[in-house]
Amino acid sequence: MRYSVWDKEIRSNFDRRQLTRQQRSFLEGLLLCLEPGAYLSEHVSTANSTVVALTRAHQTLAGYAAGGQPKLGLLKRCLNTAASTVAAGLPAHQALGGGQQATQAHTLLASLPGLLTGTTSKATAAAYAPQVHAHIGPIAAHIRTWVTSLWDGPVLPHDVLARARGEVAALIALDGRDPRSLHVDLIRKGSRAVHDAASITAVLWPPLRSYRVAVVVEGAHQLEHLDQLLSGARQSPLHAPRPITVGAKELSAYAAAITGPAVMVDLPVIAADPATAVIRVRRQISEALDQYAAGQRLVDLSLGRRAVTVADGARREQHDLTSTSTSVARPLTTHWPVSLRPALRSAHLAARLDAPMASSALAWSAIDSLDVESTQLELVAKACALHSIRQQLIGLYQTVTGSALNHLRSAQMRLSHNTRGLAKLERAVGRTQGHDQPAARAAHTQLDERARQARQQLAPQEQAARSLEQTVTSHAAVLRRVLLGGGGDDQPLNLSSWMLDVDGWLDALLPPRPQTGQDVLDAQAAIDALGRLAGGYAQDALTLWRARLADPKLLADWLQDQQDVLHALLEWLYATRNSAIHRGQFTAPADAMTAHAARGVVDMLLEFLGNWHKIQYVQGAAESDALDVIRELANRKDSLAHSLNQAASCHPLNLDSVTGPGSDCWHRP
Repeated sequence: MRYSVWDKEIRSNFDRRQLTRQQRSFLEGLLLCLEPGAYLSEHVSTANSTVVALTRAHQTLAGYAAGGQPKLGLLKRCLNTAASTVAAGLPAHQALGGGQQATQAHTLLASLPGLLTGTTSKATAAAYAPQVHAHIGPIAAHIRTWVTSLWDGPVLPHDVLARARGEVAALIALDGRDPRSLHVDLIRKGSRAVHDAASITAVLWPPLRSYRVAVVVEGAHQLEHLDQLLSGARQSPLHAPRPITVGAKELSAYAAAITGPAVMVDLPVIAADPATAVIRVRRQISEALDQYAAGQRLVDLSLGRRAVTVADGARREQHDLTSTSTSVARPLTTHWPVSLRPALRSAHLAARLDAPMASSALAWSAIDSLDVESTQLELVAKACALHSIRQQLIGLYQTVTGSALNHLRSAQMRLSHNTRGLAKLERAVGRTQGHDQPAARAAHTQLDERARQARQQLAPQEQAARSLEQTVTSHAAVLRRVLLGGGGDDQPLNLSSWMLDVDGWLDALLPPRPQTGQDVLDAQAAIDALGRLAGGYAQDALTLWRARLADPKLLADWLQDQQDVLHALLEWLYATRNSAIHRGQFTAPADAMTAHAARGVVDMLLEFLGNWHKIQYVQGAAESDALDVIRELANRKDSLAHSLNQAASCHPLNLDSVTGPGSDCWHRP
């Protein structure tokens, strides 16, 4: 996986501003967990967020009071898991201030399940929903002030920093800040925007602006009464001579190939950036089209992929729906497991839907198709928590190697930029040479001196870049030899995890023992050196995981924490599914985060279930029932937690087949 956070321009900006390790760790970790393609266990949608937990608790209380959904038993479970989430985040709140407010919120949430009894439960929910909601704003406001402490304050323990980063990331996601726009802003404004806490805060939460967003709706020449459904909406025929919508020229050129009827529509919106404005307008127009689809059942109305945004006093920007592609698409398995077919179909449809809660409901149907009952969500949480160990440790390899290689690319980019600058100066010196005019001679002297200084500065930079490349290449050679099966000599810096020996990687992270082989010691030294070169988030993540793997009880605690986070998420997904199906509710706070998490859970389930079935198919074994696999992995997680709490070392851990068939994951073959 190629994370956009490992961008040489961002790294160059960070190096130029001489950010501290904690400052870089905060920003890089923030970008990583907001990355749309991040592993579920790394993504902001599974962060221990106090604000998200309170938002969901308030929504369940309000929904139950108004319409009886979710049912009382599920409501209590959602409140219990929300209370656990808030409790897990208390250390960060206490370390960074605001602990009293978070503690009060936790006390309230923990007391509510016991108060919801008998015939007065709906009235009780209605009475306490505003009290829960009253905590959200103040806690969110205080979390925004954490940036100053994270930026200018003392060095925080790695686990506290990770919690705090998750809380900040969740607020950014809740505000709808587009992660790609945030990435671009850190590049464009890096020379001035990453030097103090106030400017960083302004990049993370920029002031809201007014935009107009124009899109093409195919299937009709006109949408009657649209301005009554969407305040401020305007429309023009696609090729109108005097269109009143913005971006008419760009949209007409884009839609030139459309042969059927189409209309351009624009809508005002308040947003932090143009990309977020596009997302919000597309959602509003898409929901408005439900009216027209119901009014004329045989009409097929759809939104075009391009949008044009205009801000007050700003230039137009064109936005196309982004999608990823690959040169070779590979199936999940080389056969077609019967028990996974419904889940595969539901997951594919869920990924294609724009409406978040509809996507969540379809993702839930994928879980439902595996015969998982609503009372068995803890089994799924345990199985996914177990698989998270594998995901996060492979993600750690990608983070350390990707960040170290990015450091090299950044140094090479700066050298290339300075080399081009020197060549430009030398050409200017040549052009001004030999002129008799005093001004020309003065300019020549000045340019010649600047070129001389640039040459003096470039020589050590060239030497440093060559030395860095040699260092990274030598460490990469060790990792390729020990962990990647050698690899081809034509690409000495190719450290892709595609052929990674995952148990060998685990050995490189575990503390050395007297019987540790020289190859493993070499790999440990190489990865430590790359971690130091990478610095920032990569070095912190490496340090954090080395500590967990050095102390089995810390790893057991982390495993339980993952289970709690996933259990809370699954309970919430089930409540969301009920609201969508039983009440027809397709809009809710944090629903985009919920949809991402729902698809992530299904992806994780299909990943380890697909691997399980693939191995059985190769071995000629009968195909296991999906629920039986989930139950076995849940038992395996409990067994692993017990072993970790009794063990003095994590060396017996079998990462290669931790969620594969025929392994207890605590004994190497």
